[in-house]
Amino acid sequence: MHLPSTPVELRADELLLRPFAPEDAGAVFDACQDPEIQRWTTVPSPYTREDAAELVALCPARWASGTPTFAVVDAGSGSLLGAVDLQDLDAEQGPQMGFWVAPGARRRGVARASVRRLAQWAFDDLGLPRIRWAGYQGNAGSRRVAESVGFVMEGSSRLALEQRGVRQDAWLGSILPADLTRAKIGHGVIGSLLGGWPTEPVALRSERILLRPSREDDAPALLAYAQDPLAGIWDPEETPDLDAARERARRRADWSSGDVAVWVITDPDDTAIWGGIQLFDVYAHSLGAVTGYGLMPEARGNGYATEALRTVTEWAFVETALHRITLMHAVGNTASCAVATASGYQLEGLMRQSHRFGDGELHDNHLHARLRADSAPS
Repeated sequence: MHLPSTPVELRADELLLRPFAPEDAGAVFDACQDPEIQRWTTVPSPYTREDAAELVALCPARWASGTPTFAVVDAGSGSLLGAVDLQDLDAEQGPQMGFWVAPGARRRGVARASVRRLAQWAFDDLGLPRIRWAGYQGNAGSRRVAESVGFVMEGSSRLALEQRGVRQDAWLGSILPADLTRAKIGHGVIGSLLGGWPTEPVALRSERILLRPSREDDAPALLAYAQDPLAGIWDPEETPDLDAARERARRRADWSSGDVAVWVITDPDDTAIWGGIQLFDVYAHSLGAVTGYGLMPEARGNGYATEALRTVTEWAFVETALHRITLMHAVGNTASCAVATASGYQLEGLMRQSHRFGDGELHDNHLHARLRADSAPS
């Protein structure tokens, strides 16, 4: 890899990626007042004019040290739209790409075009074999940009990134030259989010229940559910203590991956936790998802699971592009079968010895499903 000794300019249609100049400081200061930039990046907070002046002044030094940094500007007007960089070019696992877009320039494809152009330059001109991306968990917008360019999400890493002295969980991804090529010709490495799917949790209500996002203070209820003997058979969870329950509650509150949504079932005033319900394995290509639910011992036998399942199902078919939702339960779990049937989920078949439950045995499972076109239960 050989980085040119002097900064270069890159053109991407109506965008120009160029080195920062002293006169950019005012626009940088204005952009970095944005709460979202401060929330999801490592820029100082509060962000001062001195911070902006330092950023533009250090651009040549950053280039010389192996961190090419570009201002993203409108090629016609010269207006600053964002920034993009490659950090640590000599890293064995490849450099890491970072970017931000000014509030007024969002939803115009600026981030996608500038990230794609910088990746193309890094592969073609620098000969890099791999580029990394890392974002704080919850930064769904940045993740969608990365995936649309061809970055493949490789997992998450606990407390992997530091932001102003605080460790944060991170999503991790990477892109290879072939990934970029596939994405450019319309064969993305992974699909986009399902149409209408929210990246922030939403609350739902029905006559007798509230379905709300998970909170960390749900941990005692999660631990109690995990210790319930019946739940231990049909819905076993690895939640050995309160710390594990807090971590589980925190992760359930994150919908930003686009393939899962978890609700806590409570009374209408949110004073008692009755259980939980979720949609998971949401797959945009086939417009499908899977659902599951569970109730606290004291809440069983009151119809709350049926009401929750009907509410979530109607929401999914009205607000999102889902076409089919499936539900599976052990044949011996007759209560779950009754909930599925009462919620309009038709029995489609028997899956023999298809799942090992909490008793350690392989059980036959019923497969139920409901389609968007199916009549709602009366």
